[in-house]
Amino acid sequence: VPSSESGDDWHKYLTMEKMVETIIKLLTDSLVTCNSTYNSTDGNPIPHSNEFLAALPLPSILALALATTTCLATVGLAALQIMYISAYVTHNSRRSLIIYLASSAPFVSLTSLAALFMPRVWFFSHLSGFMYFTIALYVIICLLLNLFGGRRGIEARLAEQKVSIETSTPPFCCFFPCMPKLPADDRTLGMVVWMVLQAPLVRLLATIVSLMIYFEYATDGFNVLKVIDFLALPSLLIGIYGTHILVTTVSKLEELSSYRYVVVFRLLDIFIAFFGIQHGVFDFFARAGAFGCGMAHLPPLETGFFWKNVLVTIESFLVVLLSTILLQPSRSSFFDKHPSCRNVQSPTSSTTKETLETVN
Repeated sequence: VPSSESGDDWHKYLTMEKMVETIIKLLTDSLVTCNSTYNSTDGNPIPHSNEFLAALPLPSILALALATTTCLATVGLAALQIMYISAYVTHNSRRSLIIYLASSAPFVSLTSLAALFMPRVWFFSHLSGFMYFTIALYVIICLLLNLFGGRRGIEARLAEQKVSIETSTPPFCCFFPCMPKLPADDRTLGMVVWMVLQAPLVRLLATIVSLMIYFEYATDGFNVLKVIDFLALPSLLIGIYGTHILVTTVSKLEELSSYRYVVVFRLLDIFIAFFGIQHGVFDFFARAGAFGCGMAHLPPLETGFFWKNVLVTIESFLVVLLSTILLQPSRSSFFDKHPSCRNVQSPTSSTTKETLETVN
């Protein structure tokens, strides 16, 4: 006869076993059991856009109208920004980099809106958004290098100010608070730049493989797609870490403040964080049963991503609105041709002038 203690241990074992089973089911399947599943005319569990829109309930119609309105407003404000960038930024390469960053919000908003009207597009929308963001990480570092005339320019200014490369930055400073400082030489700067560059390269490979699997297996390949996302996650974190290292270090130079470069970086950084985290959050809630058996013929998971895409369009509008307010031509030296722009020398010209004076 087992003792009471062994009985308690057995009860704990069952509870732990049940918990592990629930976690595995949340990751690979769903806690929701629906009596009936919808199949489209071609046998796909995700309906065509016309079938989906015809069955859409009133709250979802209102959400779709809100998303469409905010998306159009986002595109309109972004178009205005691009007009100002094209007219008032002198350097061609710098102008192209800024236009790419300014296009982040409208691009993500448009792809999310497309997924709202066409549910089968949601996976492509998610992949393309992540791909755009990982490239944007490298673009914003290229913009920083452009301001200082390349790595050598940054190295010269950091050496002059006796600034070391700060490695105790997010996201790894939370786990390793005593990260060392590194010498600000060309080799170290090159290593940090490559940390950022590898992120879009790995993401491109993961995107191609994911699309191949999705086109071949559709919804049956979701578990494999999750594994690919998980394997690509360290690359993204390393890329984000590299951008934080470089921006945190170079932001100590006073020349950068007139451009409000850190504002641009923070907006992009927060936007990427929200975009990445909320996908996993809505996936979890959908599998946990927060959206029931779905709506308008959509399965629970796709229903969750419908509401996620509504949220993305709103976030995109907030990002483009904040950037319009915070990065006005009169407040940023990026717009060097604007009449109200402050007459501040660029770091590149300042460094070049000091170098010539030293030679003379």
